Amino acid sequence: MKLIFVSILLCVALGSCTASISGPFIFWGTTGVKSVQPQALVDATAQELPLTQLFKEAKAIVVFVRNATTRLEGTKYPQFQNLVKSGPWNYLPQRNLATEPFGHNANIEVINLSGRCEEDDSEILSAYNEALETYGQGGVIGILASREEEPHFLAKREAATGEEESKSKKESESAAEETEENFVYVAEGNKAVLSLNGPLELRLSNDTLILKEHTKQITFDDQHGKGYGRLSITFMHSGEKCTLRFKFTLIRGSWTLRNVEVDYRDQKSVLVARGDEYTLPNAPLGFSYRCSSENVTFLNPVRNETLQSLLLSDFQVQPWLNGRTKFGEVYDCVGFVTAPILAGLLVVTLLLGILGIGISAMLSMHTPNRFESSRSSKQLTFTRYHKILNGSGMFVQITYVAIKPLALFTLAIELFLIHMLFVLIVLYAYVLWYY
Repeated sequence: MKLIFVSILLCVALGSCTASISGPFIFWGTTGVKSVQPQALVDATAQELPLTQLFKEAKAIVVFVRNATTRLEGTKYPQFQNLVKSGPWNYLPQRNLATEPFGHNANIEVINLSGRCEEDDSEILSAYNEALETYGQGGVIGILASREEEPHFLAKREAATGEEESKSKKESESAAEETEENFVYVAEGNKAVLSLNGPLELRLSNDTLILKEHTKQITFDDQHGKGYGRLSITFMHSGEKCTLRFKFTLIRGSWTLRNVEVDYRDQKSVLVARGDEYTLPNAPLGFSYRCSSENVTFLNPVRNETLQSLLLSDFQVQPWLNGRTKFGEVYDCVGFVTAPILAGLLVVTLLLGILGIGISAMLSMHTPNRFESSRSSKQLTFTRYHKILNGSGMFVQITYVAIKPLALFTLAIELFLIHMLFVLIVLYAYVLWYY
């Protein structure tokens, strides 16, 4: 058993930092990790549901990301080996997960390992035990992964002389260094586009970068078969490069903007979009996403990192543009029915109700067709004696006619409706001013 575990650990090869974690993966901690099957045995969509359920049912998730390229050896990681073997665990040899844990669980901690065996071994054990003390036994999932490498492409080309190669290399470098200042970022070949009405704001621990100037070389890494794509934009700030790689996932015909990798001053961090599956920027394939009323914030889940957050405001984005020169149909973050519209509909409904009651009351009025004598009507007559200044007196006859209760009730309803109308008008004015 020990040899099998060591052989599995030897298979974990790790690369450089990119926008997301990659495999092979080792899961441990809960009984549910045994039910996840490798992607080679099942379809990617069939693996997404059990992974999503596993991430949501866990009380917390701790992701350990190794930065070194060396392979794991069981003899160099004895504490980690004992930790994994002490409970249920699973090994997934695939490069990518059908769905990532980010966005499915609120208690996620990402820990970057240094690459030194003894320090990493102690860090994994201490961090996982700390999570167990906080959330309890059997509810914390541990994931060991590596950072996803940039894809490498091999292509045949004709042999060229040394001068031609150096010339073409200089031309490509000069083209890559050419910069421009605008807020519309179109990938080469019109594969993807991101349009803003203002510059991006990258917030560091002690400063805020306003990203305006960028290079002309903007690329989109289309990994449609693997279910994701990356839009890479390189900015120039005070003579230093800052590269942003926006990652879009593609699931069941819809794309979602999940996270962005930031590469600045030899520091690389993955900033995760804040929100859930209903509030993250997403749209069906072939549609664009537009949002002008709300901001999208990408936060760093790693503690004590220099790169803190990225703010995306008033933007429109569409991956997989497929060579088109304009955006597709728009999915807007603002709903079709807003608070001012609801308030206006409520006021109009009440006004129409008052108008209907008034018209009905007017139609029910009729002129009298007969007149009753004073003898037939029931009247209360009181005779009072008043003394005049000259000493003479006179009789004053005062007649009280009984008032119908229905008239008083109708008057009360009218006063109440007028009061409600005034309140709704004030409320409507407040809503229009607030929004």
